[in-house]
Amino acid sequence: MEASSVMWKLLSRMIKTNFSTRAAIITALLISQSHIADAGEPIKVKTTAYKDIATKVTHTLGGVVPAENNSSISAQISAIIEQFHADTGYEVKKGRLLVTLNCKENRLRFQQASANLKAERAQLNNAKSQYSQAKKLNKQGNISKELYNQREAEENRLRATVENKKAAMSLSQINVDRCQIKAPFDGYITRRDASVGELTQPGTTLLQLVSKTNNIVEVKINNRLLSSFSQGKNHQFVFNNKVYALKIEFILPVLDKATRNHIARLSFVDEHAITGSVGKVKWQDAISSIPSSYIVLRDKKLGILTVENAETGNSRARFIEIENAREGQPAPFTLDGETQIITRGRFNVKDGDAIQIQNK
Repeated sequence: MEASSVMWKLLSRMIKTNFSTRAAIITALLISQSHIADAGEPIKVKTTAYKDIATKVTHTLGGVVPAENNSSISAQISAIIEQFHADTGYEVKKGRLLVTLNCKENRLRFQQASANLKAERAQLNNAKSQYSQAKKLNKQGNISKELYNQREAEENRLRATVENKKAAMSLSQINVDRCQIKAPFDGYITRRDASVGELTQPGTTLLQLVSKTNNIVEVKINNRLLSSFSQGKNHQFVFNNKVYALKIEFILPVLDKATRNHIARLSFVDEHAITGSVGKVKWQDAISSIPSSYIVLRDKKLGILTVENAETGNSRARFIEIENAREGQPAPFTLDGETQIITRGRFNVKDGDAIQIQNK
């Protein structure tokens, strides 16, 4: 204000004086103006505490609840389909009978194997008796060595034959059991692929069974978001406008060849979404972020303008660079919550400028 008053007085005098005097006044005026410029009045700004403008950035990626089991229920033997006990849309429990196959041939084979086993056991019992008698005669010296060895070999051979027949009967029993196809787990029948009267072969698909529930959500993450995802908080799965809390189970440390993403799996904390749900996985950064509107460019660097020496009354702007900041995007940044950020007037301020805070 004082400098302005001086200039006005000089201008008034210049009007009333001659040329030489006016020249002197102009020179003085220029010198005075130079002093004013050198003095540099503080730039008026407004500030806000970092804690009042910091935000928690939320990220979103697509996620899916894959089926824990999605199995093609197939025949294991060659047989005619007699009956389906479950069809598309049925909910079944583990162990429930799904399909019955015609089992006459397999039962006959089982009976045949059982009869063969009985016959071999009878021969083995006879061989045991003869070998026992041979051992007694051998002690008495009333049997030749050759005949004694024959009795021993015959018993050993029949023992092996009996074991072979037992295995054959067990295999026959397995094929009889395979005539009744049962659910290996709780789930839903999503498709039927055969009909009554068809001849099945080993591997013929009869039904598609999908497990009822799964505790896992799968998501694919690119390298840019990997750190934020792994260190973030409040992971959630959103499906049909319903929110399910999640926690990270594991993140594969290798990249998927096709998508060049990391595959991560999260588990439900409480309630589960249904198998096959396709929704969104959301989470928040663990570190607060500075909104993009407060990030400025100085000397080809992105950062924020803070206040220095605010307590002494000799306030100056201080530029703090934010590494890895991207123009137009919030930037994760760790800063004391009470730090004053220049929010208004920041575009006219550079590092080291004197500033006057006017927050009222």
